[in-house]
Amino acid sequence: MGQEEIDRFLEYLRENKDRLLMVGGMPLPELIAYAASLGFHFTAEELKARQALVHLVEGT
Repeated sequence: MGQEEIDRFLEYLRENKDRLLMVGGMPLPELIAYAASLGFHFTAEELKARQALVHLVEGT
């Protein structure tokens, strides 16, 4: 379920560039708390796993 929540959160952020820029500099715990305050629930581990997968797929 966490990955689906991350997808939903990213879509929410993409809808407004200011929101996307705001979270870009947030420390991970603050980002997780911000997402949770908006109703998106996922763990730091799920977010890190998602980031690792993206880097693997993109070759970065």
